[in-house]
Amino acid sequence: MTLVVQFLEHPVDLEIYWLAGFRETVDHKWQVCAVTSDIGTGALKKWWLPIGFLPLLAPGHAFIGGYRSTVPRFGHTMPLRIDDVGTGEEVTTAAIPSEVYSFGGRRRGIQRLLRYRQGERVILVPTIEMVRYLFLHNKTMANALMCPGGIMEFYYPEEPGFQSDLHLRFTKRMPRSCLSEAFVSEFAWIAVDPEGRRSWDSVCDRTAGQQYVSITPPRLLDSRWMIRAIECEGTILVLEILSMTGKRFPCDVLRYSHPTIRKTKLFRPAGTKSHHQDEDATTAEPMNAHHPEIDITAAGSRTNVRQTALHVPAKFGTFDRLIPIHRVVLEARPTSDASDETVERAPFRPSRDRGHPRRFRITVSVAEEDSSDALPPIEFHLLEPAGPDEVGELEPMMTVIRLMADALPTVHVASSLCLLKPGRAFSLTGRYRRSCLIALFTPKAGVPLVLMTVDHSGEHALSSLALTYRRPCSFQEMEVHLAALLNGLVDNGGHWDMGRVTDWSDLVAVRRLPRVLRCRDRFEDEDYLSVWATKLGIKLGLIARE
Repeated sequence: MTLVVQFLEHPVDLEIYWLAGFRETVDHKWQVCAVTSDIGTGALKKWWLPIGFLPLLAPGHAFIGGYRSTVPRFGHTMPLRIDDVGTGEEVTTAAIPSEVYSFGGRRRGIQRLLRYRQGERVILVPTIEMVRYLFLHNKTMANALMCPGGIMEFYYPEEPGFQSDLHLRFTKRMPRSCLSEAFVSEFAWIAVDPEGRRSWDSVCDRTAGQQYVSITPPRLLDSRWMIRAIECEGTILVLEILSMTGKRFPCDVLRYSHPTIRKTKLFRPAGTKSHHQDEDATTAEPMNAHHPEIDITAAGSRTNVRQTALHVPAKFGTFDRLIPIHRVVLEARPTSDASDETVERAPFRPSRDRGHPRRFRITVSVAEEDSSDALPPIEFHLLEPAGPDEVGELEPMMTVIRLMADALPTVHVASSLCLLKPGRAFSLTGRYRRSCLIALFTPKAGVPLVLMTVDHSGEHALSSLALTYRRPCSFQEMEVHLAALLNGLVDNGGHWDMGRVTDWSDLVAVRRLPRVLRCRDRFEDEDYLSVWATKLGIKLGLIARE
């Protein structure tokens, strides 16, 4: 979980309400303006945050007790299709109808959006969200975004354009912990594909000196999106892009190497320890040895090629096809050479009990790395590899939730996708992580209901789950309940572990809803989906029986 020190110290929990442009500080660091809303009072507050924190920010995400929530508080998850992403017309926030999104009487017309038209629907995408999805896959990429030519510090130059066999040679400026196959694929598209590179460069060129973020969107044809959005009277305001098809690999085979990924020498001088004994490209630092606290006021961080990366799945990386991706292990350095990685580490590290690791909090920074700064850096793993159908069989349920929201104008409805934790066969559908759709219904009385539906791909006959609360419940409490149920589902091999909820029986009633939307041959039948919207409304007590 991601803890932000200043959000923890804020007197109430808050959620991200809007993102409003960049600014350059006097020491030439970049910040993003985030507007938050206090949960409960709705009071708005402006924060200038390090741009390295932007990968974790999207409207609707809450920070409960300083921790980023896994389930957003507003917006519906839905699919979209865009004929050509590159045809988006840049407009201002004045184009957002007031009934779609309220800015509390504040001035509109400065921030930018991309406007698309699909049939009778108008789709508005904040430019800052398009940038966040396409390029900001971690803190390192975010900090390089507004630096002219900044991406060139991360790899040895390659000629833009298609190459049959592409070898990306990363430099030490790229933290080793970033190098998953999903990220390397995205980096290749950004750095080498002409459309990706042109779009990346346009952000700095068009945004510098402005109060808003601007982008030349890439030409991605017949692009299918999965988004979280607000829809009203034919206008869709995109809050968060979860996936987007249309990107093409700039090669048939992709190889990558890094200065720290080397063969292990068999003989070493006394007292020297190998840091490359596992050939995994992630950091050797234990992920659970400490709880990082992000200091959003820090102006910079130390340089560390082996910095820890927090796993915070937030979006899917989707390409036109699968290609071979190979990690190249470099030859070991001569023993006499003083390794840069060795001198970066402390000369002595006390032994650690691997079975019972000590846990302590350590303050870290997402600001640009600078060897003169004291705080250690932290990275994020945001990308999950995904196929074109990464939501499996959940798309019909998304439609049902939207139909229920339309039929229940006095009920606040929000929905989002989350991924099951890895570790068991049930966690996967083929090569990809299994997903779960979570819908939150809050009537005017304030007593919430939650509907959980897990992707049934692979012929898993798993019931949906309804959580009916007996009194108003904080978002933080619901987060605990949902996490326990989803983790128990994985630990129990794909079966709901109802024993996980016995301690909360005085607060919430949990029941199974079997055989919801099981007629696969009717998934595109509007009448079938409408019937299920009514059925679920009755089962949840939101619609009275006739």
